[in-house]
Amino acid sequence: MKKMAAANDFRYPPLHKHRRGRLLFRVDPMPLESPRGYLCRVAYAHGYGSPWWLTDIAGMTPGALERENRAKQLAHVLRLETSQWLQMCYRPVKGKGRFERRSFLGHVVEAYQLNYGCPRVCPRCLREQSIWWAVWDLALVSACPRHRCLLIDHCPTCGKGLRWHRPAVHECRCGADLRKVEPISADGSVLTINAALHHATGLRPSLCDAQLKQASFPPMLADLKLDALLRLIRFLGSIQEKGILRRRQIGLVRTDVNTAVNIATEAASVLADWPRSFRGMLRRIVPRQIETSALNFQEIFGNFYRHLYAVLPREEFGLLHEAFEEFVAGDWKGLIRGQHRFFSAAVRSNSQWIPTQEAETMSRLHSKRLVALVRRGELEGIFVQIGRRTECWIRRTSLNRWAADREAELALYMPRPEAKQALGLKHDTILKVARSGLIRYVEGSEKSFRTNCIYFRREDVLKIKHAFEKSGVGLRCYSRPGELIALHHALKNYLGCDAGLPSAIRAVVEGKLAPVGYTKCFRGITGYLFRSEDLRRYRPVQTELPPGGFLNYKEAAFSLGTRTEVIRGLVSHGVLSTPNEYQPGLAKLVPAGEVQRFAAQYMDASVLAKSSGETIHWVSRCLRQAGVPILEIVLKGKGHKIFLRKEVAKKIRILRRCCRSGRNVNNCAKHAR
Repeated sequence: MKKMAAANDFRYPPLHKHRRGRLLFRVDPMPLESPRGYLCRVAYAHGYGSPWWLTDIAGMTPGALERENRAKQLAHVLRLETSQWLQMCYRPVKGKGRFERRSFLGHVVEAYQLNYGCPRVCPRCLREQSIWWAVWDLALVSACPRHRCLLIDHCPTCGKGLRWHRPAVHECRCGADLRKVEPISADGSVLTINAALHHATGLRPSLCDAQLKQASFPPMLADLKLDALLRLIRFLGSIQEKGILRRRQIGLVRTDVNTAVNIATEAASVLADWPRSFRGMLRRIVPRQIETSALNFQEIFGNFYRHLYAVLPREEFGLLHEAFEEFVAGDWKGLIRGQHRFFSAAVRSNSQWIPTQEAETMSRLHSKRLVALVRRGELEGIFVQIGRRTECWIRRTSLNRWAADREAELALYMPRPEAKQALGLKHDTILKVARSGLIRYVEGSEKSFRTNCIYFRREDVLKIKHAFEKSGVGLRCYSRPGELIALHHALKNYLGCDAGLPSAIRAVVEGKLAPVGYTKCFRGITGYLFRSEDLRRYRPVQTELPPGGFLNYKEAAFSLGTRTEVIRGLVSHGVLSTPNEYQPGLAKLVPAGEVQRFAAQYMDASVLAKSSGETIHWVSRCLRQAGVPILEIVLKGKGHKIFLRKEVAKKIRILRRCCRSGRNVNNCAKHAR
């Protein structure tokens, strides 16, 4: 009869909707006590066989314990303030996702982290005090750090799982005393994980803190909040099974003590010796006997990748993200195709294989040239067939090594703009000097430098520059060529870019030609001054150099006191000769001796007109009327020029015009003959 009565006590009592009684006395709740454990303790103190009788007195079902609209009824029965009961119970959190989150001892945790179906206790804790601690309601708590033993969730007498609606906290529904059970000792790694959970809830913080300091876990474990810590342990403890990543992580499933122990063991193995253990676990997952092109990141780490960035955000679990990204950058041998938006820029910039589009940016070479380098074996790469197209992937280390070799070789050269600035020569001019053999050079396509760019040997360019600078000449005033001529003017008038300038530069380098001054009018080596007769010797002419050398038209006109058009007319009339060859871009030359002889034999009629005080037109008219022999040079579109011999000019006296009316001009040039 007693057994039948005891059995009836655990049936759900009849619900009396209008019953609003109160307990005879109040049982004060303990800090960090479970709300269901408190109801069980209150029922035992008042002699009820199950906490369900308390809900019946309050006129509510056991499923309504967490509802705020029923909290006032239950608090009235328990002789508690409504706020006191609400603070104890695990009520839904207001706001978005309120049905998925619960309030737990001032923390907000996911609903699946609470364990209503498989309650557990520590027998040694019950021996000290019959209190059901709230931390035991967490699904991942499986051990007691204080007594270093595992919790129990089954009665050793009846073999059934424990339920929260039982006669007392320390008593099973079968009547067995749970305080007499001898628990199993817990492993050190499991104790450390549970110590972290107890520390996060605030139960025995000093003891748990000491155990965490002894472990080799990362320091971030003690700084995480309860919800973040639960998510981390569940994630690390359920990502693998027999060395293989699970298809799905353990989520909304009932977690018994054995499952919680396994999760804690797996999580501890990953957290110990962080991050080497974590990276070692990831390495074991990657197949070893598969070609690099066949490794698929999405197939191997797709589920892990999604759960990591969805469940464990970078703001809270930055250390975990960094460790995973270091593994991807350093140990992942396969390709990472697609837009992995969760990866940081460091992973994308340090992955072992990169596509040609990214390699094109790094190397500043066109993708076609990179593919050609891969096919020639200069770069290590693979070709992957994706549908109808073929992708080329290049190993980053190979590209970096090749780029380093290129930079080392490029350091021996300077690009054309830098060489142009060093020597003060134009683009085409410096290229012609290089082609003459003075400067070694390469094109960008030959050495895989930048396309359509020419690079000059730095040693040769600086050798030319230092050859001009070592003369140590001072600054001199210079405006136009004369006795001295700047290399800038000599380049245009005498030397040219093809042969003359290279010859002059080679003479300076070899010490056969030395500058005598320097002007700031021109940049680089073109501002150095030389003697005109010295530079004229390097004019590339095919005829034999005359004794006096050559003069250009401008210099010859300066010697005769006339214009260059007159010199051009004298050459066209055969009075002055010029070399047979002519190079475009260079000044035309006349022998200096012929110019001197002409200046000694002839004089300009304008000089005679000036000395007589008459116009050149009157003088030329007089000379023609008198039959004086003259040399008339017709200028193209600019009139004519008259010369006469100096010995004849000495005998001529030009008469002044008496009037503007007609007068016989035959007598104006007396003694002309």
